[in-house]
Amino acid sequence: MPDKSSKKSPEIHSDNMVWTRIFYGREVMERIIETISKKQELQQHYICRYVLRAAMAGLIITLIYMFTCQVKADLGDLLNLGISKYITSFTFSVALVFIYFTNSELLTSNFMYFTVGIYYRKIKYSQALRVLGLCLFGNILGIIFIAGLVASCNIISPEMQQLLLNAVELKTVGSDAWTIFVKAIFANFFINVAIIIAMQMGEDYSAKIFALLAGVTVFAYMGFEHVIANSALFVLALFLEPQSVDLMHTGKNFIFSLLGNYIGGGLIVGLFYAFLNDDRQIQ
Repeated sequence: MPDKSSKKSPEIHSDNMVWTRIFYGREVMERIIETISKKQELQQHYICRYVLRAAMAGLIITLIYMFTCQVKADLGDLLNLGISKYITSFTFSVALVFIYFTNSELLTSNFMYFTVGIYYRKIKYSQALRVLGLCLFGNILGIIFIAGLVASCNIISPEMQQLLLNAVELKTVGSDAWTIFVKAIFANFFINVAIIIAMQMGEDYSAKIFALLAGVTVFAYMGFEHVIANSALFVLALFLEPQSVDLMHTGKNFIFSLLGNYIGGGLIVGLFYAFLNDDRQIQ
């Protein structure tokens, strides 16, 4: 008789089962956890360098925002509104590609990273909040630096400035808190889904770039709310025409964009995929 004890149970942790067939995103989670440890070490021992990496992200977003506004101003009424919106949305999507490949620190993508780290208990809440706070500070620092340079010279055309001011009014006085909050959820959902996809592309940089461009193009075309991009818009407007900025409504947009971005990137993407690929219960 055959020895029944030699037969293995077809459990998912069997030696014959490749774990990636079940937890197919686990490798991405491993890379996120590794990245978190690097970010944590950087801000612990080289805090100035970490803030400067975050400032670079703010700098990039501000310059690309200006580029997008200039493209929109130059297009004017030459094209169909939908085509014009798609072109300007695509131009803005370049920002995430630059941030991703320069290893700059963007607050909204860090929402996903550190939520994953908290879920797997690789970082404490207090440590995550410290890193996120430094990242936000650096992002705003980069925005202020570029906005100050822009205000010191004559590189903003009247048409471009009017577009900026119209956008400020639409996003502040023209939007209620709930609408801003929901739009912010959607914005960071698409950003972090794009990053999750890009992280699975290995060394295929063309595919990575396409995924990053696609995610931002969707949120920009739909007019969703991104707290750092909005901050770039508001700070530019404050430097160019401060009386046009309603500080109370601007604060409303900042707070609800921040909260919505965390839910969209941190919870709906980060926590969701962390749970799906949690294999600890079968080890």
